[in-house]
Formats: sequence, structure tokens, C-alpha cells
Amino acid sequence: MARTSELIDFRRAFWWLLGGVLLPSVALVAFGVVAVTNERAAVERRLSEEYTGKLRAVEAGLRTRLDEAVAEQVRAVRAGLDEAAGDSRAATGTTALDPILHSALRVDSPEVPPRLAESVQRAQSALGKDGEHVFASIEMNGERRRYALFRAISPRGRSQLFAAELDLKSLALELPRLAATMEPHERATFQLLTPLDSTAPLDTLRRLVSEVAPTGEGRATVARLPLDAPFEGMLLTAELAGDDPIAALAFRNRTLYVALLALLYSSIGTGFALTLRELYRGEKLSRLKTDFVANISHELRTPLTSVRLFAETLQSGRASTPEEVKECLTLLSSEAERLSLLVEKLLDWSRLESGSRELHKESVAVASLLDQAGEIFRAQQLGASYSTQLEENLPRVFIDRDAMAQVVLNLLHNAVKYTREDKKIVLRARREGKQVAIEVEDNGLGVRTHDKKRIFERFYRADDLLSRRTEGTGLGLAIAKRIVEWHGGTIDLESTLGEGSIFRVLLPAEPRGGAP
Repeated sequence: MARTSELIDFRRAFWWLLGGVLLPSVALVAFGVVAVTNERAAVERRLSEEYTGKLRAVEAGLRTRLDEAVAEQVRAVRAGLDEAAGDSRAATGTTALDPILHSALRVDSPEVPPRLAESVQRAQSALGKDGEHVFASIEMNGERRRYALFRAISPRGRSQLFAAELDLKSLALELPRLAATMEPHERATFQLLTPLDSTAPLDTLRRLVSEVAPTGEGRATVARLPLDAPFEGMLLTAELAGDDPIAALAFRNRTLYVALLALLYSSIGTGFALTLRELYRGEKLSRLKTDFVANISHELRTPLTSVRLFAETLQSGRASTPEEVKECLTLLSSEAERLSLLVEKLLDWSRLESGSRELHKESVAVASLLDQAGEIFRAQQLGASYSTQLEENLPRVFIDRDAMAQVVLNLLHNAVKYTREDKKIVLRARREGKQVAIEVEDNGLGVRTHDKKRIFERFYRADDLLSRRTEGTGLGLAIAKRIVEWHGGTIDLESTLGEGSIFRVLLPAEPRGGAP
């Protein structure tokens, strides 16, 4: 019933874990796939938003630069306005002071295009103060020409309206320098591109753009901004270097996303596996403890039953002769010793688990260690014997004598319990490199392959007929392994099914100079 309940709890924990971790992970995977798939569009949108804002700042700087050029032209023509009263040109002549403007002409000059007359008429009424200006554009011979119309008033009060044509080539050349001043660490290139109005040929402007701002290969436009007057029909663009910089950025982000997702799911998978492992180990440990309680109850019940039986025999007077009384007392003593050994084994394991057992190491001859184990073995009268094979000139070992004698004794007990009636047990000690090997060999049934890996686990007993018929707690080999490891040694097993087993303890040999 307990095992069924534990199994149900394990399954419930498993399904809760599956629903609480795996399903959200699948949803996150789907989200990650969508994000990776749409990353290029996301990069394009992000770059477009970023550089559109920068293009607006560059446009504002471009208009400010144009206003400064017009103001400088106004100051230049104002001083010579009174002196040039009879001339058709301002005092500056045909040479412009700023490269982005051609020379300023009075609007009544014959060199001013007649098509500008309508814009001039509007400017005459709109521009009343000194330095005020507006921009106008006209179509001439298939191209669009742009003018700055401004009013200049001399110190004597003479007022005149002037027109200065914008030099788009110089303006296009000025744009990269202006952008570099505003954004000194910017990796993008800002360009002034062809007008959007495709119905007009505008050959001159196309030639201008091809000379000043060639698109070329290896660049990608990430943002475009249509311009208003006086640049109507033109575009400001931001370009990034590279054959396809957007793809490069998207690939980098995709790689980062995939790496993060892989790391995330590896962590989730590792956690999931570790959780399942712990659940399984907990369930297995619970089962082992249940088996241990059952085994130890059986181990305790048998001697306690014998003690009670012999005590009742003595109490009732059924043992009438001195020989019968002596026999009952002997059996009572034997069963009490058996109980004492069982309790001592449990206490040993408890001390090993808690770390409260202390080792008192000393330099010990291997022969004396085996003799001590042999004396205890014979005193226990187990009804079996063994032979000893001791290599000559063995080095001494630095060990806790009593603890290591307990290890040898546990291995001998194991050999006695799990061999046939024709028992052949050998206790052997020999040198193996810089270590001393102590082996217990028997002619028992051997250990199955899948049991070899777990035979040194606590509470574990092989599931076969002989093990089920043999008394034991499953702690003897676990205790032996823990003690050997405390001495810096190892314990292993060689076994062939049907032929027998060899349990081997390897201990570091003591150096010639004495204890380490």
C-alpha cells in the first residue's frame, strides 16, 4: 500500500512538473521562433525609427544653415545698396559670399527669370522688414530652380527686394559635413537624393545627385525623409555601409536570440532532468528505507523470538536438568550477541553518516591486521573457515586498525553468507604498485552485472533467491566502502556469475620513512 502511495505521489509530481515547466517552455519556444523569423522586419523598423529622428534633426540643421547664408547675403548687399542705386546688381556683384547661394540680383534685373514674377509679387507685399526672406521654386527647361527672396534696407532707408538662387550642388556637398558636425560618431551616411516628381526630367539635378551623392554598391538605405519647401520633391536618406547591413544586424540578433534560447532551454532541460532524477532517487530511497525497515524488523524478530522462547522455557521449568538449563542460557547468550551485532552495525552506519566517528590512524603491519580480523571471525563461530595467502615483505599501512578490521570482517561475513555449502574462501594480501591489496575471494554464485554497480549502496540487496533467504540489512558493504574511502583507498568487485566473487580493498602503502 505504501509503495502504491509513493508511486502515485511520484506521478503527481511528474505531471505537475511537466505542466508547470514543459508547457510554458513550448510556448516560449514558439515565441522565440516567431521573434527570430521576424527579426529582419524588427531591425528595419527599429533603424527606420531611429534614423528618421536623426534625419529630422539634420533637416532642421540644413534649414538653419540656409537661413544663415541668406542673412549673410543680406548684410553684404545692405551696405552697398545706396551706392548701387543706379545699378541692376547689388554691391557684391555676381560673386556669392556663401557657396550654397549664387549672387544676389535685384528682382527687377533682366537676369531674373520671368517665371519668378508671381513669387516676387507675393514677396513684395509679404516682406516688409529688413532681412525677411521667403523661398520660391520655378520650372525652367524641365528642371526645378530654387530661389531665396529677401528684402534689404540700407542705413538711409533705401529698400530693395533681391533674389538669390540656391546652389544645390554646393548644398549637397555641405550636407555630409553638416551631419558630421551634428553627429560626430554617427556610422550612417546622410544623402540628398533625386526628387520624387518623376514626371519632370530634371536632368540637371539627376546629374548633380550622381556627381555628389552616388548610391553605389555596398550601402543600404535605412530611412527616408521627404522634404518640404524649398526642398520639395527631394529626399534626405540615411545609409549604412555594407552589402546588407540590415541582414548582418538581424543575423547577429538572431544568433544572440538562438544562443539565449538554447541556454534557457538547456537550463530548463537540465533542471527538469535533475528534478526527475531527484524525484526518482527520493522514491528509490523511500523504497529502500521501506525494505530496510522490513528487513531489520525481520532481523530483530528472529533473535527476539528465540530469546522469548528460551526465557519462557526457563521460567516455566521445562528445562529440568542442568544440561538443558545450560543449553538454554548458551542459546540466549548467542541470540543476545546476534542482537548486539545488529544494533552495533546500525550505530556504525549512523556514526558514519553523521561524521561523528573518528579515525585513530597508526602504522599497522598487514599481517597483524588480518590476524585481528581472523580472531574476531573465529570467536563468532560462524561454522565456516578460510585460508590466508600473504605476500612476503608487504609494506605497512597507515590505518585505523579496528575500523579496517571491521571492513575485512564484513567481507568475510559476506563470503560466508553468499557461498554454497562447499565453501572455499581465501583471504589474500599482496602489493599492487604503490598500494596494498586485500582481497576476499569466494566460490559463491557471483553477482549479476546490473547488481555490481549498486551493491555498495546503502540498504541495497541483490534481488535473487539466495539474497532473499539470507539475513542482512544491506549496510555491510556500504559501511566497508565508506571506511575504505576515509582511508584514501578504494574498494571494488570482480565477479563471474556462477563462479564466485573477489572483493578487493586497495590502501595506500606507507612510505619507507614512516607515516605520511
